[in-house]
Amino acid sequence: MRKLLASFIVLFLFVALAGSASGQGIPSKYHSFDEMTKAIKNLASSYSDIVRMESIGKTIKGRDIWVITLHKGDPDQAHAMLVVGGTEAIQIAGSEMALRFAEHLAAHYGKVDSVTKLLQTTTVYVIPRVSPDATEAYFEKPVHESATNYRPTDDDHDGLVDEDDVEDLNNDGVITMIRIKDPRGEWMVYPEDSRLMKKTDPAKGERGSYLVYSEGIDNDKDEQWNEDAAGGVDFNHNFPFNYQFFSPNAGVHQVSENETRAIADFIFSKQNIGVVFSFSSNDNLTTPWRSEPRRAAAATETPSAPPTGARGGGGGSGFMRSSMMDEAARGPVTSVVEEDQPYYEYMSKQFLDITKLTGAPETKKGVGAFSEWVYYHTGRWSFSARPWWATDRAPRRDTASGDAARRMRPSMGGRTPQSTAEQQPDEYAEQLKALKWYDASGYKDIAVPWTKIKHPDFPDREVEVGGPKPYVLTNPPADSLNAFAQPYMKFLTYLAGQLPAISLNNVKVEKVNENVFRLTLDVMNNGYLPTNSSLGARVRWPRNVYLTLSLAKDQSLASGRAKQPLSPIKGNGNSQRMSWLIVGRAGSTVSVTAECPIAGKATETITLREGGRQ
Repeated sequence: MRKLLASFIVLFLFVALAGSASGQGIPSKYHSFDEMTKAIKNLASSYSDIVRMESIGKTIKGRDIWVITLHKGDPDQAHAMLVVGGTEAIQIAGSEMALRFAEHLAAHYGKVDSVTKLLQTTTVYVIPRVSPDATEAYFEKPVHESATNYRPTDDDHDGLVDEDDVEDLNNDGVITMIRIKDPRGEWMVYPEDSRLMKKTDPAKGERGSYLVYSEGIDNDKDEQWNEDAAGGVDFNHNFPFNYQFFSPNAGVHQVSENETRAIADFIFSKQNIGVVFSFSSNDNLTTPWRSEPRRAAAATETPSAPPTGARGGGGGSGFMRSSMMDEAARGPVTSVVEEDQPYYEYMSKQFLDITKLTGAPETKKGVGAFSEWVYYHTGRWSFSARPWWATDRAPRRDTASGDAARRMRPSMGGRTPQSTAEQQPDEYAEQLKALKWYDASGYKDIAVPWTKIKHPDFPDREVEVGGPKPYVLTNPPADSLNAFAQPYMKFLTYLAGQLPAISLNNVKVEKVNENVFRLTLDVMNNGYLPTNSSLGARVRWPRNVYLTLSLAKDQSLASGRAKQPLSPIKGNGNSQRMSWLIVGRAGSTVSVTAECPIAGKATETITLREGGRQ
């Protein structure tokens, strides 16, 4: 009896800690748009001194795209991190993780010193759900996975839009798959789990026996099934970097959608955003980005030299033209800049050390992806990870539902290599691992058993409907969301603390003669990340540190510049030494200010005398 009581106490304490760590005020469930809106409003009203909410745009269906701002003070005057959930709509867990992170910070402000200090010095923006129309498919009947918004789209290029949507043929409230017995088919039952279907590989001696389509009928009689469903455009395919024209779900052009336009405008309007974290399968934290040789530009791509003007180009302008042409000849930047690679490697190590996550699926190369656009086109530090995958963690169910804690089956540990053209992710192995994970955890009803039905398009054929239920393979059970959120709360809090932070140090005044003084000081970066990424310095969207020396009317400069931008300053106490010769009266003062939207602001008032900091 004592052992049973002790076990119950341990379980109770674990669940209590899990609730505290991941947001005690957020129930372990998936939130519809209306429910999430209510949760955000409650957060803003309960913690009104540090939490604000605003809409940055509306979807075609009129749903708001909410942003939560957390900061004690003026949020625009502090360096900032942005957290984005729902980048891929079928990974609805990402929205839940983002919401819980906002609640975690708000609930621990004033109670945990590290969180309190963070929100006093740093602004955290959270956009929990960037594509709410697409995500709402989880809450509609029949439940069906949808990665796209409701933009009317002619997916099959037949002059009609949205004319061949899915149908619930067995009336079970979910959309799965249909399989049709056919010796010409390219699909086979997955050998290790009959709930899955696998496309055959003839090179491996595999032979198909089924046709496989999503659950529905051929509404437009073109012998294709559900090829032009309602919607749409995928948020994570609609950004300019590596955008693929005319590809499925990419939109008619880059940033064509309300959702993508809203978040792009938001990022460009907030110069203080130095780091963006997004939940998506374009993961660079379990497998960090690596620098690769750049493709040389073709001869037709090489730009002509800019005109030199009447007096010709001086040394500086000629060098600038030469550098620009050399850069263009090297081709477009398509992988992380070599100077930035160590920071991605370090953050990957920190992510794995802090979260203890293992066995991540292979990362996916983006096509018009949000996280890649953030780095390559806006120059911000961009980090991304999946919100969930089947791992060897030991998550717990929410005891409010009366379920006991369960340990999940371990998966293969370690990191998987980055996928290449020669080595693509084995999606079937990942699906199998997810199903086994659910089975080992005691969850039932995760797949529809293959059941024969009568299908109007195949009246004389054997047709079955079944397979894994929507969202099961990409999201954890609702009652374990709070426990799964814990590692991300820790890492995101850590990440927000790695932003650059400038200060003025080692101030020294030397008297040269009666009214001339030499002033030297160090502009230091006390954060981990540099004041600008190497690519950010090239694209010039994030602004470098700007240094200003303010003089009185009776003072002047003998050498040095009163106003000047600085090159990026590496973190961990690295600095740039600055020096001026100032002509002025002994005892008078000057002020020096160093400021950068993503690195903060530092000001010193200095008296013109030996050792003269005021």
